[in-house]
Amino acid sequence: MSKTTTGAALTAIDPHTFREALGHYPTGVALVTATLDSGEHIGMVVGTFNSVSIDPPLVSFMPDRNSRTFARLREASTFCVNILAADQADLVTSWRGPESFAGVEWRPSPSGAPILRDSVAWVDCSYHQLVDAGDHYIVLGGVRSLQVQRPTSPLLFFQGGFGGFAPSSFLVPGEHDLIRAARLSEAAMEPLATLAAEESADVSLLASIGDHDVVIGTERGSATPTYFEIGLRLPHLPPIGAVHLDPADEAGLARWLDRLPRRDETARRRCRELAERVAVQGYSLCLVGHAPDQDTWQDVTRYIHGEPTPRRQRQVLSMHLDRLDYYEPDLDPDGTYDVRSITVAVPMAGTPRLAVRMSFPPAGASGRTVAWWGAQVRDRAAEVADLIQIRFGQDRVLG
Repeated sequence: MSKTTTGAALTAIDPHTFREALGHYPTGVALVTATLDSGEHIGMVVGTFNSVSIDPPLVSFMPDRNSRTFARLREASTFCVNILAADQADLVTSWRGPESFAGVEWRPSPSGAPILRDSVAWVDCSYHQLVDAGDHYIVLGGVRSLQVQRPTSPLLFFQGGFGGFAPSSFLVPGEHDLIRAARLSEAAMEPLATLAAEESADVSLLASIGDHDVVIGTERGSATPTYFEIGLRLPHLPPIGAVHLDPADEAGLARWLDRLPRRDETARRRCRELAERVAVQGYSLCLVGHAPDQDTWQDVTRYIHGEPTPRRQRQVLSMHLDRLDYYEPDLDPDGTYDVRSITVAVPMAGTPRLAVRMSFPPAGASGRTVAWWGAQVRDRAAEVADLIQIRFGQDRVLG
């Protein structure tokens, strides 16, 4: 047996480096619950739940030694581990303590601890052993009973973000919608090619697949080399994706805004204003802004080209939020502008939703020219809807 290394012999590790490295290993997310003798319910979110032994049946989780929630949890002699589902990320981010039980449906476990109705599985335990482990405890629980109640994808924590497990490729979501969009593009590209040639810009057809716009066709015309190519993915992270919002659908707007950091009320308010402006003007306008640093741009590039991770998604969101002033600006007719993109939703019912995007037209355009470009892209988007209706019978949205 190898000799145990003492703490004094360990090499000093920078805490940030430690968290960064271990953050690249995904962990499951669970809510450990208990009911105290007073009847109060306690819940603690953990990312350290694990199985330990079959004989005897043991599980574990590792709370911080200074956790006040665990101190309260320990007042009970038993606890229940709720293994959370991928669609329960909002529950985790909004969990505030005992009062949070009022907002979820649950029933008592055999020991009396809350079992969440929508959890994947639950494991009812008694305390088997509490082990000191640096700045954490290792709690060993003796399993008393357990059950799978909702066999679905579990919630995972990875690189500081929550998500689910997908057995198929994460890179090509919504295969049915993507194939349909590719078919629809057969009827759509001619007017886009004309616009690209007339305005010396790149013009692309985008399909809304899941929470992304996917490029399904591009006509080249810009003198500026661009990264737009078939298959590129643009996440609907505010302010991106506003063209697909229905002004009358407050719930849809709320879901879009919920992709922002919950505590950043300033960004949420600003993106709501931008969405309202897009609805009024009929297109989304983005000007050329300052370039991000090289590391950020590398992460963004890898994300949109099919290598998405939670960390890269945060970089994409951060990049856009740092440039909100470049979206939907007030145009001075005599001012001078460098346009990055003008995007218009194709007025067409059904799925997938489509949009036309003009990218990098000639720099130094006047405000009048930019507004005229917006009208041109709207006209081409309407023409695309008509062509698709003629060929495939897809209904045009009137108005």
